[in-house]
Amino acid sequence: MPRIEAPVTPEMQALFDTGVDFETEVLDAWAALRLPGYVDLRDLDGDKHVHIGATIGAMRAGAAIIVGGRLPDDHDGARTGKPDILLRDSDRGSIRGGDRDSGRGGDRDGDRDSGRGGDRDGDRDSDRGGDRDSGRGGNPGGVHGYHPADIKAHHVLDRKRDNAPASALKAPAWRDAAPLPDGGARHREEDLLQLAHYWRMLEACGHAAANPRGAICGTDRPGDPILIWYDLSTPAFRTFSRTSGVATRSALERYDHEHGFRRRIAGVARQRRGAPDDPEPLVEPIGQEECTGCRWAPVCVDTLPAGDLSAELRGALGVREYLALRAAGVHTVDDLAAEDPAVLLAGLYDGEVGHLRTRAFRLRKAVTAARLARDGLIVRRRDGHDVPHADVEVDVDVEWGADDVVYLWGLLVTEEGVSTYTPFVDFAGTDEERLARACLDHLASVAAGAAARGRSLLVFHYASPEPRHARRFPPLPGGPAHPDAWIDMLPLVRAAVESRAGHGLKTIARHGAGHIWRDADPGGLQSQTWHAAAREGDPVAARRLLDYNEDDVRATRAVREWLRVRE
Repeated sequence: MPRIEAPVTPEMQALFDTGVDFETEVLDAWAALRLPGYVDLRDLDGDKHVHIGATIGAMRAGAAIIVGGRLPDDHDGARTGKPDILLRDSDRGSIRGGDRDSGRGGDRDGDRDSGRGGDRDGDRDSDRGGDRDSGRGGNPGGVHGYHPADIKAHHVLDRKRDNAPASALKAPAWRDAAPLPDGGARHREEDLLQLAHYWRMLEACGHAAANPRGAICGTDRPGDPILIWYDLSTPAFRTFSRTSGVATRSALERYDHEHGFRRRIAGVARQRRGAPDDPEPLVEPIGQEECTGCRWAPVCVDTLPAGDLSAELRGALGVREYLALRAAGVHTVDDLAAEDPAVLLAGLYDGEVGHLRTRAFRLRKAVTAARLARDGLIVRRRDGHDVPHADVEVDVDVEWGADDVVYLWGLLVTEEGVSTYTPFVDFAGTDEERLARACLDHLASVAAGAAARGRSLLVFHYASPEPRHARRFPPLPGGPAHPDAWIDMLPLVRAAVESRAGHGLKTIARHGAGHIWRDADPGGLQSQTWHAAAREGDPVAARRLLDYNEDDVRATRAVREWLRVRE
């Protein structure tokens, strides 16, 4: 099949750029420490064979830190990959490669959680990886062993927990890790499956550490990056089990299962030549949220029959849930729209998704989405929900850049049907406090003026960023202008609106209130691109940001007015 090329959307490109920029920031800070044994191989990425040779050479030489390396292709395992970081194990252990029996294959770095239409939730009840899961052992020859690590532009700590093993850039090895008193490790499956992929590659080339651990460097400590360590053999992921209903499996077990399943899919696909006796494919397409921007959609999800439930609802349910519905005879939007969730949950469906703690809630949401789709709607108001009202209503919206620095506050003041927008902006982001102070002082003045005229006042926002940022800059205004008195529209919308596309402001304002943004492609990530240009003096980007912020506060007001309308 020819390779399908598709343009990258601006928001997706912004995500890519954010990840690359954060990785560069971390590695540049690391290089500046001038640690002994630090080897940077990023510049060799253009020549695969030289790149692999240099990585092997650095491992054989016992480099303490290898960044930007490339591991040898694991032909037996059908793996290839470029870990961001390799950290030498203090035990100098190494696992001998070549004695593994499980599936090889998958995409380049093994970091996709696809398996669409297959058993991605682990419906085979075996211990994936069996005796090879632990990765224990040492090499008497003294070959240097390594732990894989990766850099991710997202948080990896859970503030509700503690004791995450962490190490600093200046002493990054596992032996230097210590429990954090103020954060526990988040077990993001996609992150840990990628580490497991690199671990199997290190095993294959004989340079795995004595114990299967890996680390992720996230965005939790701006300016002071840390590595959070994970034991890849410790059960961490709740999955389906054919025999017991639920099983908790390790990252290595999950990875070996997923990787092996993809190899089997590929093996059958290679046998298909369009002949009458071709074997049946192991999987069929199942729509998911990411299908919308996937370049393979024309030969995958787009081939599903009209009205297919997963093609229409996409990310409303996961793969196993759609498979369970198909097994229960629910194939189309109309099928699900006619179902009673309680009846489905009392039948075979529940037995196939019992490992999902929120299965009942998810199914009810999916039934609602199916009924909306059947009726040709994206959103629908429920009856009997009131929205607070005041003589003077203020809508507030805040914008911040990729560096998390607030550069724009926008206020929309509406009285007797007339709205006035006032922005407080500093594209350079040099003084957040001054900017917030100007906005909050203006809000206090509006509130005082309303009180002097005997008029009531309420402040509205959408989701939590606005009051959270305002509370950072005391002293705060009193009365209805205090952030604690502001009214969050999001909970009101969730209670009052059924939606099959979430309850984000743009979904509700567009499809419910009929609000239109002036920019054809508004979005938080896109605004960060405009912000970068505005900081460089681009007047067009600056104007787009101001229009975008004004349209956001007007959208919040439009949603409120829509909710107040009685049929």
